[in-house]
Amino acid sequence: MLITIEEFRHRVASDSAGLVLRLQEETGRYGTDEADAWQSSFTKLSQAFNKPLLQGLHLYFQGCGNVALEYQLPASSSWADVVLLGARDDRPSAVIIELKDWLTRCDTPGRYEGLIERQGAQELHPSDQVRGYTEYCRRFHSAVSDHSAQVHGCVFFTGDEWASAYSSPPNDNLVHAYPFFTTASRDINHSFPEYLLGKVTQPNEPFAVAFAAGIYKQNRGFVSQIAVQILDPRSSVFELLDNQRTAFNRCQSIITQTFFKSSSVAPPKKVVIIKGPPGSGKSVIAARLWATLVTDARLPAGDVVFTTTSQSQSSNWSHLFERATGVAAARGVVRKATAYTPITTQRVGALRMLHGKGFLSSKTPWRKNLELLHGLGERHRDGARDNQNLITIVDEAHALINPENPGGAGQFGFATTLGPQAYHIIRSSLLSIFLLDPLQGFRHRENTSIEELEAWAAELGAGNAEIISLESLQFRCAGSVQYVDWIEWVLSGASLGSNQKLAGFWIAASKASDERQNIIPFPIVEQTLARAAESPAQYGVEKTPPLRPEFRIFSEPESWEAALRTKVEQAETVRLLATYCREWKTEGAADPHNRCGELMDFHEAYQVDGETRHWSRIWNFVPHNGTNYTWFVTGHPGGRIAIDPLCEVGCPYAVRGFDYDYIGILWLNDLLWRRNHWQINLAAIHESGISALVRKARREQSRNGKATLEVLERTVQAYRIIFTRALKGIYVWIADDETRDYVTASSFAPP
Repeated sequence: MLITIEEFRHRVASDSAGLVLRLQEETGRYGTDEADAWQSSFTKLSQAFNKPLLQGLHLYFQGCGNVALEYQLPASSSWADVVLLGARDDRPSAVIIELKDWLTRCDTPGRYEGLIERQGAQELHPSDQVRGYTEYCRRFHSAVSDHSAQVHGCVFFTGDEWASAYSSPPNDNLVHAYPFFTTASRDINHSFPEYLLGKVTQPNEPFAVAFAAGIYKQNRGFVSQIAVQILDPRSSVFELLDNQRTAFNRCQSIITQTFFKSSSVAPPKKVVIIKGPPGSGKSVIAARLWATLVTDARLPAGDVVFTTTSQSQSSNWSHLFERATGVAAARGVVRKATAYTPITTQRVGALRMLHGKGFLSSKTPWRKNLELLHGLGERHRDGARDNQNLITIVDEAHALINPENPGGAGQFGFATTLGPQAYHIIRSSLLSIFLLDPLQGFRHRENTSIEELEAWAAELGAGNAEIISLESLQFRCAGSVQYVDWIEWVLSGASLGSNQKLAGFWIAASKASDERQNIIPFPIVEQTLARAAESPAQYGVEKTPPLRPEFRIFSEPESWEAALRTKVEQAETVRLLATYCREWKTEGAADPHNRCGELMDFHEAYQVDGETRHWSRIWNFVPHNGTNYTWFVTGHPGGRIAIDPLCEVGCPYAVRGFDYDYIGILWLNDLLWRRNHWQINLAAIHESGISALVRKARREQSRNGKATLEVLERTVQAYRIIFTRALKGIYVWIADDETRDYVTASSFAPP
């Protein structure tokens, strides 16, 4: 609803506790600290609004009923604290105000623009946060587009008077564009009100109402800028080859049949499923297809949405799209799979307060819950209405959650009681394209099958889903399908004879090195090698791979790390990876790199010439409340890994869908080879996504228990993921002697 500034000031003065309570109900955030921050911020904001010229303007508060602060950006999980709405010189205008009730006097400048050092951690600068909100509205808000409105943004620090570090380099230019104000007398009495009056000078009721009801609407011209970068021939990582082209062309054919035939009848609903193993190029197809569509002038008006299924994927794809244009709003083309459920979890909570705790319960079948929702006349949220999206492309669709299946119930950022994520993606999209590898869904909640996608397509009127296979394609692992087959056999626990026979297809030669390592040439097939030499750009990597890529096995970490550092010095991209074999002790730590070795996540003892030594590292550092995986995956300039790519260990969740020239794998003690079979060490399984399953397996106390075997299978899947991330070579440190002997012996082809 919309209220005037005068009404806002009155509520703050007479019923601030009621205002906060309403806000808690709408957002679902009931923490005491946040409530105190709202109380403090509202009081200071009300003082700043104590200018006669401001009192007639509109302040937007989202929600039903009386008042609820926080404005949720259309089709987004982000909330802007306050949006001031009106006009300047008869042109509609909005000012997004980010409130921060922070003590800022002790903070220091960050390492890179957009960062501030706060309490020892590199945190997102509030001006960068509001820049993202502002640019998002400029590019994707229907009211802003339809009214040719201006959008501005600023920060109001309500907890301190001193914040000079925030305007110091490297953030001086950022703050000039998106200024901040404090509780200092000059700011609150002059600078802040004067800034607002410079952006909004008069009310504009039609624009305010339109903004309140605004929806996500892509600016096709803007998203085309991103697409042009992806389609640039110099962007070799997005080049398509062989069956990738077949899959792409089949999708294009379906799109032509669906949208480009002149007809007065609405386009039919369609579902396409593209399946393929790791390294077959699914993400390349997804990006290329999206870019081709949004630059096609024949495509009807509507949103072409790139959808992600994990926080790691979301942050990294958003970063890629932003990098393509240099504009923060480019992140807006990426939507999370959690956003397609009809209503938010907060709205479910509000409805339960009205209709009882059992309303929309998990004990009720989700289709019945949808009927109840429909019976109420509840409006679906933006981006989740039936057939609202023109085309939705879902990368890594094997990570979609189906609450019908084991592991699918829980708190995952969407209302699981209203049904599967994929069902709602299909429901809300005319054309849904899912790219997946069923064997990469290693977390318990990642449980959507191809058969289920086909069933929902039929149920929702999309007919028979089109299935396209990328089998026999491999663009990682030096292009060898044979190597991928071999690692599959090894991880399945096949006999040495079988493994060695298969190894003969990809090992051109092999030789033993010293007692600490075996050096085995990585697979290269003649066809791939010839293609790479003839046209490196079309090979799919920026550099021609060497003629003898390597697969190395090490028994201790010193020579392993030294070999990898040689690759770093040669300007190769390198990362360390491991399965969930160690507890994430440094999660949430402000600066985990400065911990002593004993307090790091990995503190591994090993022997060299009878001497016990230790190798220590932390898990991938994920700042911004555990949401920004770009720090590890792309080497964010503000992070330690940009300086030393071997200073952290990545997990399968962080790197799924991404690759590097060389990968260093820590194979420790979770998966062990014992007496001709794989054995799981439950004490070394720390994957939170299967924690309930692990507890069940521990209670079984049987190597052949159902839960134990499932943990074994999911751990093998995690190894499968990390063993297929490399473009050129894998260096693996296997700590356990018997396991190392089995893998080493499996790597040698018989004479």
